[in-house]
Amino acid sequence: MPVIDLPLKKVNRLLDKDLTLEELEEYCLQLGADIDDKKDDMIKVEYNPNRPDFCSIAGFTRAVKGIASFELGLPKYKLKKPKVKVIVEKSVKKVRPYIQCAIIRNVSFNEENIAELMNTQETIHWVVGRDRKKVSIGIHDMKDITGPYRYYGEKADTHAFIPLGEEKREMTPKEICEEHPKGMKYVHLVNPNGIVPFLVDSNDGVLSFPPIINGILTLVTEKTKDIFIDVTGTDEKAVRYALEILTSSFAEEGYTIEQVAIEYPDNKQIITPNFEPIKWTLIPKTLIEVLGLDLSHDEIVLNLQKSRFGVDKSGKVKNKINVLVPSYRVDILHEVDLAEDVAISYGYHRIEPELDDIVSAGKQHPIIKLQNQCRNIMIGLGFIEIVSFTLVSKSWHYNKMRTTGDPVEILNPVSSEYNIVRDSLLPSLIYVLQRNKPYSLPQRIFDVGDISRIDMSLETKTSREIFLSGAIIHAKVDFVETKSIIEAALKALGITKYKLEKATHPSFFEGRCAKIMVKGKKVGIFGEIHPEVLTNFELENPVGAFEIEIEKLF
Repeated sequence: MPVIDLPLKKVNRLLDKDLTLEELEEYCLQLGADIDDKKDDMIKVEYNPNRPDFCSIAGFTRAVKGIASFELGLPKYKLKKPKVKVIVEKSVKKVRPYIQCAIIRNVSFNEENIAELMNTQETIHWVVGRDRKKVSIGIHDMKDITGPYRYYGEKADTHAFIPLGEEKREMTPKEICEEHPKGMKYVHLVNPNGIVPFLVDSNDGVLSFPPIINGILTLVTEKTKDIFIDVTGTDEKAVRYALEILTSSFAEEGYTIEQVAIEYPDNKQIITPNFEPIKWTLIPKTLIEVLGLDLSHDEIVLNLQKSRFGVDKSGKVKNKINVLVPSYRVDILHEVDLAEDVAISYGYHRIEPELDDIVSAGKQHPIIKLQNQCRNIMIGLGFIEIVSFTLVSKSWHYNKMRTTGDPVEILNPVSSEYNIVRDSLLPSLIYVLQRNKPYSLPQRIFDVGDISRIDMSLETKTSREIFLSGAIIHAKVDFVETKSIIEAALKALGITKYKLEKATHPSFFEGRCAKIMVKGKKVGIFGEIHPEVLTNFELENPVGAFEIEIEKLF
């Protein structure tokens, strides 16, 4: 969990108030933060990483202003029109394609607030940037650089410059990746033998080699007056979020932010940052149902404003509230998130817990009972249960099974082994058989669990279904043995009216595959696994397998 130090003196200066340490502590707790430590005139606060806007003292104080009713509604910040531009070249498109920038002038730095800025930068790297993979930030002294700036890709063994941490020695990006501590730490984010990104000024002076390190040319010191901020990354939305979080913190301290024009090679130009709020529509009835609070329209509006949301009254619609969410609030993903903020502003301590008047006894959900019944049946038939991962590798889930699909994909997965949500249990069973090759045969394994499919008609855009899948491997397994397992399992489940019809499926042997029909609907498939699939998984014995959508049986 991220932690921030809140010096009472600076917080009071930003608030223009005279809070005691105890009062500040109370507001921190109401905002959902935990007090990690408290000493002298300082509180160390631990906050949830879904609120990266809390990563600076100014950002946290902005929330305190609202919760304490010192300042309500959408924060308004001054922006100066751009005088400087950054030219983005095609060469960086496949390397690190996105960049957004800002300029802050007449900054007053000392050792303390430079350290605070570096801490804020690293927190954003971690929370928003996935440790620089999605986003990295460069902060530069503008004294010795001039625009326009150029963001482009070049071979890693060219364009030597002096990186931070070196006094005189010029190094190429390749050398930095091999010898410099920062380069060795983040080398996995670039290709040290290929093209790497550079940000340079009009004189070809290197500002940074993102996401690794800045050049010493733009080192920020206590004498720095004007700073240039660059945010680069692989995710355009995350790049924007990072810039708006950081620059809004400066704006909260009273600085005016100067915009920068970003010119992309496809004639697209964007002006950054813009602090444009995101529009949401909140239905009071839904909020009341979620929170269980009988709040009036005015009370809801007040608590939204205490959360530093704006309320747009120009397009007023009956039974709806048009909410303006600040651009730095990256955690607002759903109407329920707005309801949560209303509850925080209202105060969880004011909500009295109540016992239901109805006395009831808990029991297992019918689906859970059905899953457990399937487990007992399969164990009785001599199978061993495995519990496979819900997230799987797209490559072996489809390619090795000779199938295609449109799965729910994970954005920016940590590993290519877990980049989609499974839409079938069968590939995981075959994968387990591959891993079990050193062990004796026969092997009979099964899995019962949920899969996910895209369904745009649903609110979540995905459906969740329960499958039962099994696989048998030994030298003589065939279609008949697999069919006998299906018939025994269906009989044990009480399913007597069903048909087995000839079917084709890329994962099964042609002519040795059948589908299970119940009430005229296909509910499953079984047969002998195709020889090509066996080869793909390096299996040397035949495999009989099946998969049933158990919820469709009844």
